[in-house]
Parts: sequence; structure tokens; C-alpha cells
Amino acid sequence: MTAWKASRLADTAGQLAESHAPSKRLLIIEDDPGFSESLRYLLSFNGFQPEIAATGERGLEMLAGEHFDLVLIDLSLPDISGHDVICSARERGISTPMIVVSGESEIDAAILALRLGALDYVRKPIEPEFLIYAVNRALAQSTLQREHQLAQHQINRSERLHRFLIDASPDIIFILDQNGRVSFINDRMKALLGLEDKAVLGRHFSRLVHAHDRERARYAFSAQELSETTMHSFELRLKSHADVTGFRYFEVNLALIGLPEDESDNAAADQDHFYGVARDTTARREVEALANYQSNHDALTGLPNRHLFRDHLALALIRARRNSEQIAVLHLNLDRFKHINDLFGHAKADELLREVGERIQRCLRGGDTLARFVGDEFLLLNSFIWSQRDVLQIVERINHEFAAPFQDGDKSAHLSVSAGIALFPTHGETADALIRHANIALYHGRLSGNKGHSFFMPEMGESTDQRLQLQSELHQAIDQNQFVLFYQPQVGLQDRCIRGVEALIRWNHPQRGLLQPGDFLQLVEDADLISSLDEWVTRDVCKTLREWQREGIAPPRVAINISPRHLEENDFVAKFIALLTEYGIDPNLIEVELTENLFIRDPSMVARKLQTLAAHGVMIAIDDFGTQYSSLSYLQKFPIHTLKIDKSFVWEIDREYRQHAIIKAIISIAHGLELNLVAEGVETDEQLRFLEIHGCDEIQGYLFSKPLQREKLENLLRQGCRFQTD
Repeated sequence: MTAWKASRLADTAGQLAESHAPSKRLLIIEDDPGFSESLRYLLSFNGFQPEIAATGERGLEMLAGEHFDLVLIDLSLPDISGHDVICSARERGISTPMIVVSGESEIDAAILALRLGALDYVRKPIEPEFLIYAVNRALAQSTLQREHQLAQHQINRSERLHRFLIDASPDIIFILDQNGRVSFINDRMKALLGLEDKAVLGRHFSRLVHAHDRERARYAFSAQELSETTMHSFELRLKSHADVTGFRYFEVNLALIGLPEDESDNAAADQDHFYGVARDTTARREVEALANYQSNHDALTGLPNRHLFRDHLALALIRARRNSEQIAVLHLNLDRFKHINDLFGHAKADELLREVGERIQRCLRGGDTLARFVGDEFLLLNSFIWSQRDVLQIVERINHEFAAPFQDGDKSAHLSVSAGIALFPTHGETADALIRHANIALYHGRLSGNKGHSFFMPEMGESTDQRLQLQSELHQAIDQNQFVLFYQPQVGLQDRCIRGVEALIRWNHPQRGLLQPGDFLQLVEDADLISSLDEWVTRDVCKTLREWQREGIAPPRVAINISPRHLEENDFVAKFIALLTEYGIDPNLIEVELTENLFIRDPSMVARKLQTLAAHGVMIAIDDFGTQYSSLSYLQKFPIHTLKIDKSFVWEIDREYRQHAIIKAIISIAHGLELNLVAEGVETDEQLRFLEIHGCDEIQGYLFSKPLQREKLENLLRQGCRFQTD
């Protein structure tokens, strides 16, 4: 039996008594019935719950099926030895603590039992107090071991959780020593930068930084800079093997820390360290860059917009003043692009605008800037010029680039560019002045019929100011009935009688006198007043027709010109018919004149509206037939009653034989489709004879009558409406 000193028993008796609970279950594996019963009695007397197994196998079965707090085992068993029981129990994962109680006197047997995992060895014959002490000590040791294992498990779990949180962080977390070398870094670095930690640990943090920011990083992570404050924050680009750009943006924050005491086993641990967090800001930077790009570039063409152009121009002006240089601002406009828009449709026209931008850019030099101003207008900054000739060469190169047609499937279009030009310092010394004067030069050139280029001249500003003044007076003109209608007769060629009249608008300006449509209609369109003006014309025609009907002199029909923009309004048909109803006008007396480019805007919408008008009795006429993008298919699909041959064809009858074939073809088409045919702009007897011979139905022009004021037309109507020719 193990020899215990009495003093140690006395010192630890209290602790052991506290460590065991009365409900502890003990298993006795002993083949001697008398000894096992005595042992059970002793343990029961001391508050334990002992059970007996007479063989080693039975003991293993009970350990596998039930819970015991301690095992007392003899080495000499009838089936297997106690050593084998201890080994088998450990192999089966049974961790119940064991005390060997045996009469074996060999020291080797005791040593082997302890090596196999027994907590103690008690020799027979036993002394009761020593056995109880050994049991209590073993139970106390087992309790401490379980508590230690639980604490260790909690520590390990906490460490795993901490490591998981560190590695699962969306940020790169690292620790630097006083010299800026990396001593720890989490796994996030691999996902964001494509680097393994072994490629970074022990190296200076600046090795991670992209070349563009490396010098700044070396300074920021230098020992001197790190020692000046406990907190650091800056933005850097870090090298990334996972991105095509080769880098990502990060916001790096550093805080001075001290390492835990258990890390202080080397000299470096006593120095300052820095806890760092690198937050990936690439997505934010990309969003900011995209927002900045979109705020300074045109969404359709990708060219700089007017704001970025103004910035470039301001910088160019600074350089030009310093070096006494000239620069030019060109305001470019595509000629007849509205017709291209109608031909191709808005989506295809947008693609064409992108191609326009690409073609113009091919004509420019490195220091030039092309920007989209609005719609089909562009701004061009031409730096480092010596004379006007340098600027004109740019315009010539652009138009030469446009010589090749723009293609879309089987459709093609030829474009040209008009340019308004303002030079620094001759035509202005500020960005606003140069842009405004280039715009005025372009506007003036288009009004004067010059579709090539126009340099700004001071008198142009006065002309433009006059047109702007007119535009501002339009609202007042409509409200105060400053507009007046003239009427031009449409005469039948067979009987020379008035078959109808066309209502033509004039502006009776208080100061400028009678203005022709060409002087203000475009201004009306630009001011978005065309619908109001169309309604005013329709209402005035209805009033006049009602008075003519009362007097009995009403012509067979009155033609009213309607703008495409007005007809496209949702409530156009309802308002138009409501006006006729309000004044009691028979719709058969009204003819609506439309230009043929309307039919390619939205054919289904146009068809519905024209069919509704025709169902009410309103007649439909196509004005300027043949001058735009004619398609014979719409003549059959839409309810059209009249074709009007444009005056440009009629005027060429006297001198251009080729026009004869066109007019004959138009007449043939009209007759084939049983449409009424009116020739506009007839001014000579030769034109009249040609049209009469080839079967034109009606003519309209100065040969018979110019546009007449209402009173003069009424006198003509009262006289019988018949014209005579030589």
C-alpha cells in the first residue's frame, strides 16, 4: 500500500472532503468476492455509490454502458489483466479515472499501471483511511482536470472565433512593428490582393503598395513618421494580383498598441507596435469616378460635355495669355440632321451621332477638345493656331471626313457641318464670350444661307439680339392677336374657278411691320409655341368660314397647315374637332396640310389620328411632296386626299428638262391613286401650259393670285371666283 505521511493527510483532509459529492458512482472491478464486498461496504459508509464487476470484460461493459466517476481495479482478474482493462478502456474512449487496488508486489506492475493512465496505486491489504483519501484525491484531480479541459476548450473556441472574425473581416487586418514591418496579417489579403501571408510577413508594408504611391507610403510608414502620433489614416493603392488594373484602393488606419505579456519573450516585443486596418475603397472610388465621368461627359457620345469643355477652355485661355497665342472656339452644327432623324428614327440617329463624334475626333490634333453641346451641335476648342486659315483647315478636314456616307443597313445619308468661329483675343477674352460669339456666328451663317463657316463679327450680335427680342415677344403677339391670316386661292385648271384657299399666317408686328413666316416660325418652334399658334390659326379660320357661310361666299375648302409637333400631341384630334363643332363648321370644308416627313416618325400613331380626322370628314393633304423622304407605301396606307407638288419642281419647268420627268411621275402617281393634285408656285404661262397638258388638277401661285388679305379675297369670292389667262 502507498505510504502517506500523516501530516499531509491532515493538511489536505479538508480540501478532499469538499471535493467529493455523496452521489459519486464508483465501479469496483475485483474477482475476490469477500474483498469486493468489504470494499463496497467501506465506500458506501463514506457516502459513495459503489458497484461491482467480477471480471475485466464485465467491467468494460459497465463502463461502456453507464457513467462512473471513478474505477477501482485489481490487476489480477480471471479473464484479462487490469493492465488490459485500462488499455481497452482508453482505446474505446472511456476517460473515467482509475485507481489500481492490487496485491501485486512488483514495482514494475505499479509503474506500468501509472503509465497506462491510472491515477494512483494502492496495495493490498489496504488501510481504509488511506484508500478513502486516495479516492477523494482522485475525484478532486478528475474534477480539476475536467474544469481545465473545459476552460481550455473555451479558450480554444474563443481563439478560433477570434481568428474567424479576423479572417472573415471584409478588411485587411495587420500588425506592424516599430519599423513598419508586417508581423501579422489576416487571410483577407489573399482574397483581395491574391497574396499569401508568407510573401508579406517580415517585410516592410510599403512592399505591398503600388508603384505610384510607394514613395508616399515609405514616408508614411517610416519610423519617424509613425512615432509622431498614435493614430494614422491615409489612402493608398495596394498591388493586387487579382485585378487587371494591378492595384486596388484602400483606406489605411493605424493605431499604436502594446503586445500582450505572453508575446514579450523577445527584444522586439518591448517596442511599440501598430494595429492596422486596410479597408477596400475600390468600389467607392469606381462609383465616384463614374459619377465624375458622367457629370463631365455626354452620355450618348462619351465626349466631354459643355462643363468640361468650359474647364478646358479656361485652362487654354490662361496658357494663351501667358504665351501670347491665339485659340479658336468652333460651334459645329450638322446640316439637315432633323431630316436624318426622321429618316433613321431616334435610336439609329443616336448611333449616327456617336459615329459623327468619332469622325470629327479623327480630324483633330492632340491639344484640341471636342465636346457635345446639345442635340446635333458640338463645341471644338482649337489651340495653338496662327491664322484663320488654320481653323478653316480643321473645318475642311471634317467635311472631307464626312464625304463618305453614313450607313444603316440599306439606308445611307450624307452629312455636312456648319461652323461658327470665334477667335481669342479678337472676338472675346473670356470663355463665355467666345462660346456665345461662336454660337452667334453659327446662327447668323445659317440664317444667311451660308452652311460652311462664319467668323464672328460684332454686327452679328445685334442681329441675333433682334431675333431673341422677337422670340420674347411671341407670347404677347398670340395673346394680343398680332397675327393675321392671308389666303391664297387654289384654282382648277379645267374651269379656272377657285377650288379652295390656303390659310397663310403673317405677324403684324407693332414696330417691324408685316413679318413673313420665315422670319418667325422657327422662333415659334424653338419657344415651344407652335401648338398655340396652330390653334389660333384653326380658330381664326373657323370664325371666318362661319361668316363667309352666312354671306354665302365660302370657298369649297380651306387648307390649314399643321406642324408635326402639334399633331403628335395626344389630344390634337379631340381639340381640332371640338373647334369645328364650336363654330358649326362642316369638316368637309377643312383640309389639313402636313409635310411628308411626319409619316416616318411614328406611322401607327399618325395613321390612327388621320383616320379619325378623315372619319369626321376632314381632308388630308401632303405638302411639298417629293422634297423629303417620299415613300409610296404611305400614300396607300393613310387616308390622303391631296398631293401638292413643291414649287421647287415647278420653278424648274422653264429651264431644267429633268424636272419634267419628276413632275410627270408625281402626276401619274396622283391619278393612279385617284388623289387630287395641286401644283404650288406657278408663276409663268409655260409652267401653266405644261401642268395643264399633263393633267394637273389645280394650281396655286402668283400667276393667278398672290396671298390675299381677307377683305380682298372676299371681293374675289363675290365676283364669281373665275380667273382668266391669256
